[in-house]
Amino acid sequence: MSIYEYFVKLHRYLLWQTKKIRALERRLHALEARLREMEAQPRTSIERIEYKFDQLKVETLEGTLNIGITPPGAGGTIEDFAVEPVKTVIPKPEPVLMRPIQEKVAAYLNGEASETLKRLEQQYGRRLDDTYRQFILQDIARQTDERIRFYLQEKANHGYVPSGDRDEAVENEIFQKVKADIEQSLDAFLKHFPSGEGST
Repeated sequence: MSIYEYFVKLHRYLLWQTKKIRALERRLHALEARLREMEAQPRTSIERIEYKFDQLKVETLEGTLNIGITPPGAGGTIEDFAVEPVKTVIPKPEPVLMRPIQEKVAAYLNGEASETLKRLEQQYGRRLDDTYRQFILQDIARQTDERIRFYLQEKANHGYVPSGDRDEAVENEIFQKVKADIEQSLDAFLKHFPSGEGST
């Protein structure tokens, strides 16, 4: 990691930390204001309560004791409160097309994307070192699964129902969309990348 990258990350971290501190300060002020409001409200104080049990006389004790589980008139026995067996939640499997599209995107990022990045460097007069190129491509790779899921969901929203078999036409269509997104991201990044930064 170059010194520039270190300072960029440090700067981002400090910005994040500053935002977090400001958010905590706002919450603290809001809590202090609520506390002042609660302190300003009149309080009800109950003086001493005295029970004189020696003056009570109970001849018979009848009725039902409800201890908070069953309201009066609901009936039921303790057996009615048996615990239902815990249902196991099985995670929804990834769509059939997910893995093949991931593989195509990974192959693109490991090969052609590097050449696309170099071509864009020349186009915009920028020069990146290999480490920085790898950093950019790895960052993009972390975001591709989300884009693939987005396009698969988009297809489903338009009535596409995948069969159990692979659908290469849809695979290629979504791969091309993700590839176009990647190239657009690289283009936008290099277009706004200050010259001289990340260079060899």
